[in-house]
Amino acid sequence: MFISQVSHCNPNSALNAKLLMRFTAKPLRSVMNRTFVLAASVVLLLAAFPGQSIAQDSRAAEPRKGDQILLLGTHGGPGLETDRSEPASLLIVDGRPYLIDCGIGTMRRLLRAGIRSDSIGTIFLTHDHPDHALGLVDVMSNDFLSVDFGARGPRPAFRVYGPPQTQELVQAAYNFIRIPYGIFAAEHLGVATLVDPFEAHDIAHDGVIFQDDKIRVIAPENTHYQLMPAKFRARMKSYAYRFETPYGVIVFTGDTGPSDAVVRLAKGADVLVSEMEDLRGRENGARPQTEAGREASERAKALEAHMRLEHLTTEEVGKMATKAQVKTVVLYHLVLSGRTKNFVSGVQEFYSGPVFAGEDLARYCLGAPGGDGNGSHALQPCQ
Repeated sequence: MFISQVSHCNPNSALNAKLLMRFTAKPLRSVMNRTFVLAASVVLLLAAFPGQSIAQDSRAAEPRKGDQILLLGTHGGPGLETDRSEPASLLIVDGRPYLIDCGIGTMRRLLRAGIRSDSIGTIFLTHDHPDHALGLVDVMSNDFLSVDFGARGPRPAFRVYGPPQTQELVQAAYNFIRIPYGIFAAEHLGVATLVDPFEAHDIAHDGVIFQDDKIRVIAPENTHYQLMPAKFRARMKSYAYRFETPYGVIVFTGDTGPSDAVVRLAKGADVLVSEMEDLRGRENGARPQTEAGREASERAKALEAHMRLEHLTTEEVGKMATKAQVKTVVLYHLVLSGRTKNFVSGVQEFYSGPVFAGEDLARYCLGAPGGDGNGSHALQPCQ
């Protein structure tokens, strides 16, 4: 209205100018004040709930064609490090993300990578060891936040696939986050009806465990639990995964010892994302010598056997990759990160293809010829 008044005023009339200033100055200041308050409110709202940020809307950009592997966490073992997060990887196919494993720190790494957790509809757990599964609750909590605050339309479902006990794990995680969010609901800060949006699926047998329009996933049991007493083996399993996409095949070993099943799974794969343990970095120091230390000594022997038989050395990774005739190897689950050059050279003594020692937040692309990916079937760091 005020702009209209200005356009129709006679510019030669001083009286009109004075009247215009008198009657428009206060309303304009009021509009500006209200606009500032509204803008400040939007900023505060977005800061309070970053998962709802308009700037992070994944629909805003056309997804990049091809496969992308984003290593979120590359540190092996339940002990935490400052520079590496626990094992977690993101496979992105034509812009659609799939999460493989979820160690502590995964949610932080997703934030650093600019990936919304609620854009990940499917999660795969190779096994339920602490360093591969305990970060799931943080991801689920962030997902629930996006559903509980401001979500419109049908409630999304988040699927989690994993070995036996995955359903128990997911239910326990949901029960954990439900109590704090229940308080939000009681305060009318969230939805009054708390609905579980998580679907957990226990893998009951080897073979095809998942398929959609982007990927086909095959899982065999590996040898990570080969020393486990038989009475536990029926309900505690460890899997490797083969992801078949339109652009290539990516195999994640999960934690495993040498395994013919994993070699068969990886046959001809474009990428083998392999765990690796540096046994020299795991050498136990002084052994307990006292009577009271015998139990600790037995545990140390069990740990030594576990590291030797249920994980892979550089030599074993190289031999498995050669036998499976994979095109590229990416190492993760690393300890003593300063030795990564030795890790690569150690694998290359037994394997002639490219080897990458993974770092947290490293991205590797497997593109589609003629598409807008990297234009090559050979894996390489993303540009």
